[in-house]
Amino acid sequence: MYRRPICGIAIAFILGVIIQYYLRLPLRMLWVNMSIALVLVMLFMYYKKNRQVMISLLISVVLFGALNLEYRYINENPIKTFVNKRVEVIGDCIQKDIMDKSVYILNVNRIMYRGKSFDVKDRILLRIFRYEGKSLNNKKIVVRGNLELPSPSRNPRMFNYNLYLRTQGIHTILNTRYNNIEVMDTGDIPLYLKLRHGIKSYIYNETFEKFPGIEGKVALSIAFGDKKILDEDLYEFFQESGTAHALAVSGLHFGILFMFINFILNRLKLREKYKAFISLFIIWCFAILVGFTPSVIRASSMITLFAISNIMNRRYDLFSSLGFICLLSVLINPFIIFNVGFQLSFLAVTSIGLFYKPIYERLDLLPDFLRKIVATTLSAQIGTSLIIAYHFNIFSPIALILNIPVVLLVSIILPVSLIFFIILPISANAAQFIALFDRGLIKLLIWINSLSSYLPYSSFKVVSPSLLMIITFYISLILVFYKKRIAYISKFKARNILITLLIGIITINLFNHVYPKKLKITFVDVGQGDCILIETPRGRTLLVDGGKDRNDFLSEFLFKNGISHIDLICISHIHNDHIGGIGDVVKNIGANSIAIGTREYSSEEWQEIVEEAFLQDIPIVELSKGKSILLESNLTVTSIHPSSRLRSNSEEDINNNSLVLLLQYKDFELLLTGDIEKEAEREILMTSSRRDVDVIKVPHHGSKTSSSGDILDFFEPEIAVIQVGKNTFGHPHRETLDKLSERNIKTYRNDEKGAVIIKTDGKSIEVKTMIN
Repeated sequence: MYRRPICGIAIAFILGVIIQYYLRLPLRMLWVNMSIALVLVMLFMYYKKNRQVMISLLISVVLFGALNLEYRYINENPIKTFVNKRVEVIGDCIQKDIMDKSVYILNVNRIMYRGKSFDVKDRILLRIFRYEGKSLNNKKIVVRGNLELPSPSRNPRMFNYNLYLRTQGIHTILNTRYNNIEVMDTGDIPLYLKLRHGIKSYIYNETFEKFPGIEGKVALSIAFGDKKILDEDLYEFFQESGTAHALAVSGLHFGILFMFINFILNRLKLREKYKAFISLFIIWCFAILVGFTPSVIRASSMITLFAISNIMNRRYDLFSSLGFICLLSVLINPFIIFNVGFQLSFLAVTSIGLFYKPIYERLDLLPDFLRKIVATTLSAQIGTSLIIAYHFNIFSPIALILNIPVVLLVSIILPVSLIFFIILPISANAAQFIALFDRGLIKLLIWINSLSSYLPYSSFKVVSPSLLMIITFYISLILVFYKKRIAYISKFKARNILITLLIGIITINLFNHVYPKKLKITFVDVGQGDCILIETPRGRTLLVDGGKDRNDFLSEFLFKNGISHIDLICISHIHNDHIGGIGDVVKNIGANSIAIGTREYSSEEWQEIVEEAFLQDIPIVELSKGKSILLESNLTVTSIHPSSRLRSNSEEDINNNSLVLLLQYKDFELLLTGDIEKEAEREILMTSSRRDVDVIKVPHHGSKTSSSGDILDFFEPEIAVIQVGKNTFGHPHRETLDKLSERNIKTYRNDEKGAVIIKTDGKSIEVKTMIN
């Protein structure tokens, strides 16, 4: 801290941003406490209390970070006053993606609402429905439509689009059609953006013509970080092998370019200051061309500081430079710390700074050149592996080996590709000759990545690690590599340190088992469908239904929430909006058993689940009326419908024979009703004992043909949850909502509140929603 104060200040500032993001402390409280902290700083300085000065100063920085974030929220307010209103927006268009003419960033100048004009300076994400016409880049336009807020995370730990756009300074979205847009004039956007778009458009068009095929797309991706032009399967292939960073412009690419430039300039024997000027000019031109992503800003800024320190004959300090750039980035946009690219970029360099030397020293049997590459690659991989697992749920052991030849190849492919792009407008023949060489290198790169598919356990899905695991992991790394420098630790062997930390983690988990958590019920927002995840106090998991099939959404949700196995899957009935995601879970996660009310009915989706369950030796049982499952002490699930004699001759027999479950935990009761309708409801009333339940999952998404007043009066729930999304069926019906309201039943809907999470200790009930 005393040696590198900028690092301590950056960490304190980021801590303040994080605290404010999750707690949203009142503005007045922040100002009062910051004033007190600054007064203490001055008092301690007067009395020469250096330690107290440092502590008070860091507290001030934490509070300043919180204030910085809060004022960002306040700055969003002007444009948010027009959300969900029909407006006319005047602004300048910047095409977001070279290949997509339907998405733009609109730099807003003015908003017209109800005949009045308002000066508003902000950025809007403009999306034009199915537009493939002439690009609107660098055009001043007026566009009519409704402003919307980007969707927040609708389920725990899932992607937060609202936060993602905030990291880019965008707070609202406007979806419209082209006939609602009028081009007024040429836009007033910065010259560098005009040049970037013109140069990249030319390069992309010419590359697709002169360097066709998958290799040309890979060359563009490596040079410009544009993953969208790649086939989805190819990019996922690189992801699974742990080498996807090669296809996104990062510090690696800037390092390669900087070394290549210096290699050329050293042959010209220029003076140091001229070399630095030329290098930095090319580096920043490249940064402008690829776009100022967090990793690009970090890499180009660090190279700049390194070059300046060389000219001034000053010692370059990696961590001080990193701390300064990090602090400056977060000052400009505090939301940037939630950007995955920001996290991985800064963490990779920090890991190299911390672990490169100790790893390098242990590789003394390797040639020096290879030793440096291996040490750099290993230190970056070790440092970022848990964050990659947290965000992408992938762990690739093979990446530690594959990244060595991949880095070597990219260090050749990048400069060769850039030479191809530079020569392209000068000589097409010479460019095509270079492309032949580049194509061979890229084919070799793809082939090396393909090796991972032939090796068992080269990559596998993992759950997102907990905060405790992440902190423990990094502490372990520091203790192992730097134990000689830490008092009271140096005398212990690295093995003993790791064993001690492992025992600590096991002890904490045993403590959680002895003193169990609350019962947690998550009504997952799967759109128009049902999906309920139940986590028991002692760690067992029950999944009731799985919503529609949405590209591995459900297994991703489970992995993100730390669930790698399901003890029991219950299926209410075989309609797609209830079983669509179950096949994905059975295949990618697995289960001990599957229960369904009846196997009388069938469908293509259900047969796929049956086949996958057979392959994995997962039993499927019928859970007809009266059968119970003891999940753990004081926690049972009982079927109260259907009976062994199925309901027939109703309009919807499959719905009316849905599995209806009563979950009981101490004094708490939950009723899960599938898609039963009035006929099944009447049968339950006649054959079940009257009881008061705490929570009811409203039948059939709140349709008019279910949720009769009789069943609500029979079970007298205090809380109702309607699993519903956008639909054309009129769900939930106004009549159903009125019945719930008349009985003062607190009602939560997935389409309005996102996921609904209920926690209970068997007596008290706590309800939380993802959208407030």
